[in-house]
Amino acid sequence: MNDVEKFLDKFSSFGADPSPEKYEALFDPQEGTVLHPGMEKPLHRNQVRFYMQTVLATIIDFRFEISSWAEKDGIVFVEAKNSGLVGGKKLDWGTVYCVMLKGSHVLEGRAYGDRIPILVRLFPDMTLREIAGIGAPAPGLMNENKA
Repeated sequence: MNDVEKFLDKFSSFGADPSPEKYEALFDPQEGTVLHPGMEKPLHRNQVRFYMQTVLATIIDFRFEISSWAEKDGIVFVEAKNSGLVGGKKLDWGTVYCVMLKGSHVLEGRAYGDRIPILVRLFPDMTLREIAGIGAPAPGLMNENKA
């Protein structure tokens, strides 16, 4: 099994049964980072466990399944189908992950997707304009700054 296949196997395992420990294990221990929509700067590997704890506490029964992937020169693009209970209601959404590997670990990870459907369910009393202005890292790491 090559490094890309090892990464995809670990990533699929995480998606099928997410845990903060499995998420942290995806990253290079010294240099691994991740950036999700809404984050001001990438999180270092030593921050990703807490990040995933908050995501899993916010999006109940979060799961994802890899629907397709492509790799070139150690950069892996992964398209995933996500699901979970957000604000008490089932939601399905897609995300594209762009991952630079170091061996079979994430050196730099980036997620691309529309977080508005998630935020609408988490903050039902806010307007779309207010939600679009949230400068928060991601669901579960919301701050009080809504401007």
